[in-house]
Amino acid sequence: MPTTSVAGATATANPPKNKFLQKGMKKAAVTMSGNFAKKYSETDDEFVNQFTKLGEYKKPRDYAAIERDSSILWGVNTRLAVCFIIYLRLITRIVDLFDGTKTDSVQRGAGLRHEAIVRMVWLHVNHKEVFWKNVHLFIKAGSWKDIITMLSYDLQYNGWDGRALDWDLFKQLLLAGLENPRTSVLVKKYLPRIRPNSVCVTIESQAGNMIGKWLCAGLFGHKENDSKSYKSYRQLKASGTAHQWQQLISKRDYLSLDFSTVHGRALSRLVSGKFLANQGLEGRYEQWIASKPIAKFTGFVHELFMKKPLKKYQIDTLNAQFMGLVATAKTNATTNTSMIVVRDTSGSMDSLATGVNMAAGDLAKALALFFSYMLPDGAFANSWIEFASTAEMHTWKGTTPWEKWCNDGSSYIGSTNFISVINLFCRIKSTVDESEFPTGIICISDGEFNPTQLGKTNVQVARKKLAAAGFTDQFVKDFKIVLWNVRSGYYGPTTGAKFETYESDVPNVYYFTGFDASIMAFLTGIEGKEASAPKNAVELFLAAMDQELLRQVEI
Repeated sequence: MPTTSVAGATATANPPKNKFLQKGMKKAAVTMSGNFAKKYSETDDEFVNQFTKLGEYKKPRDYAAIERDSSILWGVNTRLAVCFIIYLRLITRIVDLFDGTKTDSVQRGAGLRHEAIVRMVWLHVNHKEVFWKNVHLFIKAGSWKDIITMLSYDLQYNGWDGRALDWDLFKQLLLAGLENPRTSVLVKKYLPRIRPNSVCVTIESQAGNMIGKWLCAGLFGHKENDSKSYKSYRQLKASGTAHQWQQLISKRDYLSLDFSTVHGRALSRLVSGKFLANQGLEGRYEQWIASKPIAKFTGFVHELFMKKPLKKYQIDTLNAQFMGLVATAKTNATTNTSMIVVRDTSGSMDSLATGVNMAAGDLAKALALFFSYMLPDGAFANSWIEFASTAEMHTWKGTTPWEKWCNDGSSYIGSTNFISVINLFCRIKSTVDESEFPTGIICISDGEFNPTQLGKTNVQVARKKLAAAGFTDQFVKDFKIVLWNVRSGYYGPTTGAKFETYESDVPNVYYFTGFDASIMAFLTGIEGKEASAPKNAVELFLAAMDQELLRQVEI
């Protein structure tokens, strides 16, 4: 089983297995796609299984499901289990550390807040000491708000008298954050407001109010309904500068608003609504954003396309934030690849993707467009192959992300004929030298492929067809098949990710999923790690866990 150095130690995702058991487990894992092609319901590696299901974790899961998955990983490899939790939360960026330094390179992660927070709650409940050794890394992967959310979940699920977390230690953590000049501003930003009980009508707002009063007592020693202490608490929260733009808006001081201080998601919300028009700020904002080729955005690329921009400044904002995501993704990443993007446009891709209010096909389109910018140095950066019942070559047309998005007229119809992509390669083989071909494909699809030969998966048949068409043995052996799973609701809510291989170490077959396309760099290459590029799915997972922030995990 492949190994790699993670956090200063050699880690193996799964221990070696008995061959008899391996054969039996492989047979039990055989399943079918929604179109009756041979698939596997899992691989032989639990970490690869869950790494490939990140796209299903955007929709909040209940504690029982998360507890089960967390326990499985803990039983296989405790260190990697903790690394995976932090990776789940990790927002792709240069990370500011508690000692005032920053990571040397961009840290890349899944950005899945709910899933990661609940797994951290599980870690606290079951392995409290390990939680407290690593909670500072979790905060830096996400934000201080995550700590408040953990406490809120505890109240929502267990009530005040049944709290499962150690609130005294959480209080010490938050007070330490307030005392640290490098973190106090951010902690103040996320302190819950204290409001009259009568206006707290949801369980979330009630939990937040209880947390605010509890923190107020810890800071100022107040008793219930102590107006003097509540005032001191409000003044403390208002003294923070991280949300200064919000304070200006609440004071209606719009002329003092500095758009460069508004964080990415908030900027999108301000621009997409009527705020700018209502406050007479459209002209000033349009001039500002027109001068910004790059704008901040910490969300996912598909979110930029969820609402159609109508005004020029809205389009300019989309383009600038798209390019901001690209700039972050390209930092420290190898951007030269000979792989080509392949995009599924079959009928099932017209259904909503799991966990997002967007068609799976549009999610795939956003990812494919992003790859054309993230990997601009390869021969096939601006080209892609569409496949449904048949396969067809395309190029992106336009000069900006929004123009290219609008100029793509692909529709979602037909079956999911993955082999049609390989047939396209084979048809061209007689007229094009092998050296001009892509060395692999990045296939963005729900994976519900059409059936091929009896008893063979699509990946197995693909390599056989390439060999039969006259491609050399070396080309066929080295041909990379990267499967980026986009879950579609077409085949029902219980249909999860499926695999083309049971063995996780099959050479040159890789599994990706999720919404942050920057993680493709783990395959194409991170600066300084080109010589240790992953050779298979399990090595790809281990490469994702071998990041500067995650190497600091303690057990």
